[in-house]
Amino acid sequence: MSRKIGFIVNPLSHTVQRKGSTLERVAARVEDAVLIRIDDFARLPDQLRQLTAEHPSAVFVEGGDGTLQAVLSGWPGFAEGSAQLPDMGILPGGSTNLAFKVAGLRRSAGDDIEALIRSGRADSLSTRTSLPALRIESSNLPAPLVGMLLSTGSLARAMLYTQKQIHGDGHRGSLAVANAAARFVVSPGSYLDTDGAPLLRPCDYKAESAVFRLQGVHALSLMTTLPYLSLGLKPFWGEEGGPIALTYAQWPISAFRAAFLKILANATGPEMTRHGLTSYRTDRLTLNCSGPIVLDGELLQIPAYDPIRITSTRPIRFLR
Repeated sequence: MSRKIGFIVNPLSHTVQRKGSTLERVAARVEDAVLIRIDDFARLPDQLRQLTAEHPSAVFVEGGDGTLQAVLSGWPGFAEGSAQLPDMGILPGGSTNLAFKVAGLRRSAGDDIEALIRSGRADSLSTRTSLPALRIESSNLPAPLVGMLLSTGSLARAMLYTQKQIHGDGHRGSLAVANAAARFVVSPGSYLDTDGAPLLRPCDYKAESAVFRLQGVHALSLMTTLPYLSLGLKPFWGEEGGPIALTYAQWPISAFRAAFLKILANATGPEMTRHGLTSYRTDRLTLNCSGPIVLDGELLQIPAYDPIRITSTRPIRFLR
């Protein structure tokens, strides 16, 4: 087994900027370490190809969900299904760290990471969680994207608005997300997008898979391969097979505040249809949407109504 260990740091991610990089300090003390600083995301694919050639046994990533998306999408052959990732260790470094909260290192201090590396090199048993990710393909994307959480419509607008208008460069994290969500629920109509229209508004939507067909005007949708989201939320209750969980809200959402409170209380289920919400599981689907589509906090740069194909990747082994 290779002794090489990869360390990938986004120095511009929110937490790393404020507190400095844990991985850079660890890499300086670990033998056979290969350190990548993402100073320019355009260079990341070349950096990942060089790292892949070293055949690392594990790769640690310090950044937010957008950083992890860039690494998973850019790893040679993984998004296309022709390559397997090494074991991945996720640290919190960004403004949104959903992947870390669900599948990241339980102990992410420098000494703990060094101990984990020593354990792995001694072939001692390490705790791992295996989860697939979403694979996103479109004729308007230069290559497939790999991410953990995709949202559409009003939810995508609210996520982008929260990043830019509410959080800005200030405090971020689960509590900030909860605070922003509460403010939005109390008075959804008072929040306007940059075009002057309400954040909560309808847009056209069509999604098809082997187990469901959704078409019409929708408020929002959300899909993931993760077992739960930030704050322990589980807004998915579909019982069909498949790694992709999808929840869809038609327009308008009936009793919007009551529906949101049920989601916060994890009191969801088939009865959510009274609010216009349905949930499914599938292994693939095709999606068309006239509104914004956001993957891991990043707006997908594709035209309205452009069809995207959503499948799942092979499982990723996350070190815990």
